[in-house]
Amino acid sequence: MTATPFWTAPRIWTAVILTATALFFYLTKGILLPFLAGLAVAYFLDPVADKLEEKGVSRSIATVLVLLFFFLIIVGVFLAMWPIIQSQIAGAIIAIPKALAAIRPWFTETATAFAERFNLTLETDIDQILSQYSGTLLDRAKDATGSILRGGLAFFSLLSLLIISPVVAFYMLRDWDLMVAKANSWLPPKNAGIIREQLKLVDEVLAGFVRGQVLVSLAMGTLYAIGWSLVGLDFGLLLGVLAGVLAFVPFVGSLFAVFIALLIGLGQWGADPLQLGLVLGVFGIVQVIESAFLTPKFVGERIGLHPVWVLFSVFAGGELMGFVGVLLALPAAAAIAVLVRFVIDRYLEHHEIGNFGLPAADSIEGTEKNNAEHAAENQPASPEANS
Repeated sequence: MTATPFWTAPRIWTAVILTATALFFYLTKGILLPFLAGLAVAYFLDPVADKLEEKGVSRSIATVLVLLFFFLIIVGVFLAMWPIIQSQIAGAIIAIPKALAAIRPWFTETATAFAERFNLTLETDIDQILSQYSGTLLDRAKDATGSILRGGLAFFSLLSLLIISPVVAFYMLRDWDLMVAKANSWLPPKNAGIIREQLKLVDEVLAGFVRGQVLVSLAMGTLYAIGWSLVGLDFGLLLGVLAGVLAFVPFVGSLFAVFIALLIGLGQWGADPLQLGLVLGVFGIVQVIESAFLTPKFVGERIGLHPVWVLFSVFAGGELMGFVGVLLALPAAAAIAVLVRFVIDRYLEHHEIGNFGLPAADSIEGTEKNNAEHAAENQPASPEANS
């Protein structure tokens, strides 16, 4: 009997296909954003299109209606808020350099007091250091902004996001059920049931996370905007919108948003502990509402990831694929978590191990019974029995 060459084994081809797919996405990461945006829109709106199709509307017409309504809502909200946001952006561009200049005396005083407290010697004047580095930072920021605005690639990326994404969303949404049915027909019959079960779990995790996180981000942005506006912080609406968008990236986004808010507050009020405390208080209250109500209500335990794994996923995604990687980090981590849990469950089942790394209850009882019988057999006979 002739042995089958190893390169024809299904597992080898599966590994080759997965490796090639990962390499392809890594090499094309610079142009992925509009395609991923279109895919996300199609995935998000597929249940709505299915509902219209069930009512007798053709798939193509349902796709057009759903996408038209979706993008009209986005454009309408953007146009309604743009005048206010535009004025706040213009004011923030002027205010941020003033805020940096306003905190220089406070920073100098704090650094000097710290040096005197611990008997440290400052070899260079604090004002000179701040002038040098703040000037360099601002110059680099201006150069980077100018190059981004002038860069053809950036213009192409923005244009593709606005034009290519709706086109991708249309074709993906129209053919979504056909693509799912085609992929389903490719599954190996022997393991098709298990694969479908795991893909269903992945779909539930992704759908629950994406839709829930969108609602959480909208609610947090609204709360931040209202709270910071009520405490008198300049550009409260703009900062709220920024915080809501960044809330889609857990932990890191919220910390960055509150850092910008504190910077604006320092420029507005100086080192006033009461006002800055109010800014931090709004941040703390919104975080409590998010963790105690918003996330359990809209996201719940669907994603099921440990906070440390969430942080690692975000940073790893950013390191591998930049901004696109940050956006993909949590959905990818959630999908991987489903597959890892499946492998762990099969491992525990194979070795008859129960929860928390302990043997299953039946196995424990059997082991204890065998140990007791073994101890009874080896126990020396009592004097009464020998007599």
